Parts: sequence; C-alpha cells; structure tokens
Amino acid sequence: MKEYFETDTKFLKLDISFPYEDMLKEARALKDRYTEHRGDESSKGWKSLSLYGLDEHRHENWDEYGYATAADAAKDFKWTQAALDSPVTMNFLLNHFPSKHYGRVRFMLLEAGGCIDWHNDSNSGIRLAENINMALNNPDGCIWYWGDGEQTFMEPGSAYAMNISYDHMIKNDSHEDRYHLIVARHDSTDQWKELIIKAASESNAQGKFITLNDLP
Repeated sequence: MKEYFETDTKFLKLDISFPYEDMLKEARALKDRYTEHRGDESSKGWKSLSLYGLDEHRHENWDEYGYATAADAAKDFKWTQAALDSPVTMNFLLNHFPSKHYGRVRFMLLEAGGCIDWHNDSNSGIRLAENINMALNNPDGCIWYWGDGEQTFMEPGSAYAMNISYDHMIKNDSHEDRYHLIVARHDSTDQWKELIIKAASESNAQGKFITLNDLP
C-alpha cells in the first residue's frame, strides 16, 4: 500500500543522485514531441512528454481521459516510445530510483520566457510532500514562487518532494528552456521511506506517513 508523507513543510530536498546531464540531453533531444500541458491560457510555454503513462502525449490527470479512478487509469499505463528513446533516464527509473510501481512519469518543459500561473494541485486540503521534481537543469532566472512570497531555486541535479497543495507559480525569466523530470509513485518501498525520513530530519520538518484511498 502506498504511504504519503503529511507535513506542513513546502518541500524536502532528497539525497538521491542521478545522471542529470545525460538525462537533460535526452529531454532536449525530444523537444519537438512535447505538447502543451493543461491548456491554461494564463500559463505560457508549459509542455510535457510522458515516459510512463497512457501514451507520450496523454500527460494530464487520469480524469481528463474518462477514467473513474487513478487505479483504473494505472492499469493502462506503459513505457512510451519517448521512454524507449531515453535509455539513460529509463535505466535510472528501472534500476536506481526507489520505486517499483510508477504513476505518471513525465519530462516537463518550461520554455525560455515562459510561466506557470498561480495554482495548487490539491482537492483534499491535505498537505503532502509528494510531487517528486528532479531538476535536469534550472536556468538562472527560473524561480519557483510560493503564495506567501517565499522563493525556491531548484538546483540542477537535485531532487525534491514538493508540497504542491500550497499555491505556487514558476517563471522562467531566462533565455534557456527549463527541463525537469516529474515522477509519481504507486508504492512505498523501504528505501523511499528512508529517503523521506532523512530529508525531513535534515530540514527539521515535522510529519508522518499516512495512507489514503485513491487520493485526488
């Protein structure tokens, strides 16, 4: 059963290394295959490409495609052609990342000069350090803004469990595209839980693991 880390902290920086420079090359090489994410007119230059999911261009939430639950959608998930064309990234996910059962896995692109407008990603009101965001690059001038005015610069080669129940927006005020890898899990391995416990301890964050049925 999947467990979630409930906490009020905005993010946990994870002690996990990954070949981000080679993964970045793979993400960039596929740029012409990314498609617009969410279709939000208030955002600009926000695109995605699925590595694990329904197919490489169906990267929205499961309910956008007629599924009743996340579990129903997950039955149809597969490694996409984009994943097969990204062997370094796929090898990392299959052999090194601490999960054996994935939800959506996506390259996310925020183009130079682009922005992701204010939003949050929670319908439940429960605060979870859950959204795994791996920075393949992060140009100077590309900043994550929180609703309370706090700012976070995501260091290239670093991974974060982000608490996206808080209002947030991202602006890429640079001349370089930003590429991140977003990973969702459908399991909770011992290695994963140890990673979260260590990150919480290092940031003095309080929290606990909880289980939820079909979290929105």
